[in-house]
Amino acid sequence: MATHDTLTASAATATGRATAAARLERLPFSGFHRNFLLMVTAGEFVETLMLLGNGVVLALVAQVLHFSTDVATYAVPVPFFFGEFVGSIASGYVGDRLGRKTVFTYDLFVFGAGMIIAGFMSSVVPIAIFVAIAGVGVGGEFPIVDTYTSEMVPGRERGRRMAAVYTVAVLAAPAIAALAYWVSHPTAGPDSWRILFWVMGGLGLIVWIIRFRVPESPRWEETHGKQAEADRQMDVIEERVMREQGLAELPPVGESAPITQSTTSRYSDIFAPDLRKRTIMMLVFQFFQSGIFYGFTALAPTFLEKKGITLVHTLQFSMIIYAGYFVGSICSLFTIDRIERKWGIVGTALLAGVLGTLFAVIHNVTAAVVLGFCTTFVLWQFSNFLHTYQAEVFPTRVRTTAAGTVYSVSRISTTLFVLLITNIFLPLGLGATFGLIWVFIAIVVFDIGIFGPKTSQLSVEEIAQ
Repeated sequence: MATHDTLTASAATATGRATAAARLERLPFSGFHRNFLLMVTAGEFVETLMLLGNGVVLALVAQVLHFSTDVATYAVPVPFFFGEFVGSIASGYVGDRLGRKTVFTYDLFVFGAGMIIAGFMSSVVPIAIFVAIAGVGVGGEFPIVDTYTSEMVPGRERGRRMAAVYTVAVLAAPAIAALAYWVSHPTAGPDSWRILFWVMGGLGLIVWIIRFRVPESPRWEETHGKQAEADRQMDVIEERVMREQGLAELPPVGESAPITQSTTSRYSDIFAPDLRKRTIMMLVFQFFQSGIFYGFTALAPTFLEKKGITLVHTLQFSMIIYAGYFVGSICSLFTIDRIERKWGIVGTALLAGVLGTLFAVIHNVTAAVVLGFCTTFVLWQFSNFLHTYQAEVFPTRVRTTAAGTVYSVSRISTTLFVLLITNIFLPLGLGATFGLIWVFIAIVVFDIGIFGPKTSQLSVEEIAQ
């Protein structure tokens, strides 16, 4: 890796220049951070409408357009997750090559336009094409949001602030379930599913416009040799923080871990000797974690229908079950920085497996809905742990490329697992379905438990070492 130069904290001190990373780490949390997180969160909420709502969208499209569950699966979740796969890899690389802000200038536009156009279609192929295009936008959003947040927020608060982003975003799940119920009650009209698409697309375009004010990451600028730009950016940020906090001066700058600089970004860098094991560990994790999370999330309404519950009641119960995501995410605000993140991932995966299995085997409707709520309660804590973890375990110079790549693998595995569950395991019963999910849990627990590095309370530069 001859193109990389290393700037150590001592070298920075000798030249009278503190690194942007060290300057960011010493900042008190302020209105600057809140405004940044609000712009990030707004987009995350919009895209989570489709990410967590594709199960109710699938059920509604199938009923209104008289598609079978299999056909509706090919029209909605499969192309959506495939689009995410493409968007994650492409936008991850662009984010490291051209900057985090660059991705924010197009990803929500792609999502919004794709969803709106898809809402005007009436047959499987064109719906699938434009849902896939919308998925490309979502694929660019998630790794960039995780990366952006991990770079802009000090390490001591990184987990809690990341969890706050997803706490607000997860409100999209009950919101889309409620909207689906509203447009389909007492009976679903011919345009009911189209309204869902148009609402999601319209909100995406609105947030796309207001997010042009987001600043570039000084950590990215510094890592790519743009030291003057990073310093100017930090001067503006520090001045704003002091003004908002009423401070005459900021806390002293601490020592910074070594910063590896690169004027160019190469995709192959994530498989370089110093990162290869970590990249493979995260690829294995992301491939199988999607079977745990989306195996339940995408098909929860279908699971309820398999229990003999009508569509209207399925949507009502889905609102209750999806509310568990929000409550679980609130809980994680108080635990995510107290529990070492690798063990948080392991523990919540095991607990979600136990609760999900009970949901599968219990026939009482009330008990099933309660257990569904408890399962989503735990699953979103699992999700908050993994979103924070997948960005912070990689160095800044390749963070979005690596995060986008490992996240993209989960989109392919999600597509495969949804098809596998729908076509093979679901006809065998919910017990068989969750038996498969337990295989995924065992692999995730072994992978992260044995090979995952510790990250809580550390700066991203320390974790990179």
